Amino acid sequence: MNTSFHLFEAEAKLICSLFPEFSLSKTEQDVPVLIGKVTLKDDQQNDIDSYDVKVVCSDDYPFSFPYVYELAGRIPINIDWHVYPDGHCCISSVPEEIILCNKGITLQGFIDNQVMPYFFNQKYREMHGFFLKERSHGKDGNLEFFTDTFKTKDLDKIALMLSFIKDYDEPNRVANCFCNSGLKYRKCHRDAFRLLKPLPLDVIENFISFLK
Repeated sequence: MNTSFHLFEAEAKLICSLFPEFSLSKTEQDVPVLIGKVTLKDDQQNDIDSYDVKVVCSDDYPFSFPYVYELAGRIPINIDWHVYPDGHCCISSVPEEIILCNKGITLQGFIDNQVMPYFFNQKYREMHGFFLKERSHGKDGNLEFFTDTFKTKDLDKIALMLSFIKDYDEPNRVANCFCNSGLKYRKCHRDAFRLLKPLPLDVIENFISFLK
């Protein structure tokens, strides 16, 4: 068993010991799979709804998201519902996944911070006909991550800022921001710099190439 499968299985066993609605299984290829019910609760911890899901270990877990599938056929398998053609859920944009997984994730944290919000959003659409918080699927959603993070739709400018983040140390908090806005760094792109700077250089270079 590779290390990714071993870690996933160990974390899945812990979840199963704490939550009896989950069980651990394996595919014919010996890939560990967590199967169970994701229960949505309101602020008073009352049950709202639940979704039957399976969570399949990825080859390089914990440095990429596991694959999540909704099992009861409630969510249509199409891009408009943020589901890939093979049936696994589009949990986040690619850049966000890379950032979140840069130092590794835990299975419980993934379920709490990614899977639960995903199904809350699906429930909202079932009830109201649209997502409460929606990022586009695919490349458009990846671009939206960058335009939201850098607060501009100018992709050339974003690429230049990414190059700065890759090549230079963090500016002084009272220095002018590297985006040339004239604002102080602490009031401009500090959050973007700190979010992206920990990434490996080749990842930031890939982000730059993606924008061109």
